[in-house]
Amino acid sequence: MQEPVDSVETEELDTYDAFDMFRVVCPDCAQSIALLADEDVLPEHALCPTPWNPFVLSVCAGAGRPVSDAYAPDEAPEAGEQEFGVLLTLPQELDWRTQPFSHVGGPGSRPIKVPQMRRAPELRRAA
Repeated sequence: MQEPVDSVETEELDTYDAFDMFRVVCPDCAQSIALLADEDVLPEHALCPTPWNPFVLSVCAGAGRPVSDAYAPDEAPEAGEQEFGVLLTLPQELDWRTQPFSHVGGPGSRPIKVPQMRRAPELRRAA
C-alpha cells in the first residue's frame, strides 16, 4: 500500500535557488570571503601562517567582525554585480596544483630515484 504524497509548497526553499552573494576582503588577513546578502558579521575562517605547513591553522581574528569593517575586492565588476561562478571559484592561492603538500620536498626539490628491485629466484617444485 502506498502512502499519500504531501503537497509541496512553492514558497519552500528550493535546493537550486540562487542566493544573493557578494565577496568582501577580511581587514585582518586580507582573504576574500563570499557572504550571503543577509549576513552582518564575517564568518569564522582559517588563517594559515605558512603554506609549507597547512596543519597549523588558526581562526582569523577578523571572524565575527561586522561586514561594514570589510572592504570590497579591487577587481569588483561594474555596478557591483558579480557572476555566480566568480563567487564559487577558489582564489588562485588555493589551487590544489600549487599547494606545498602536493610537492613533498618543498620548493626546488627533485624526485628521488628508487632503486630497481631484484627478482626473487624461482623455486623448483619437487617431482
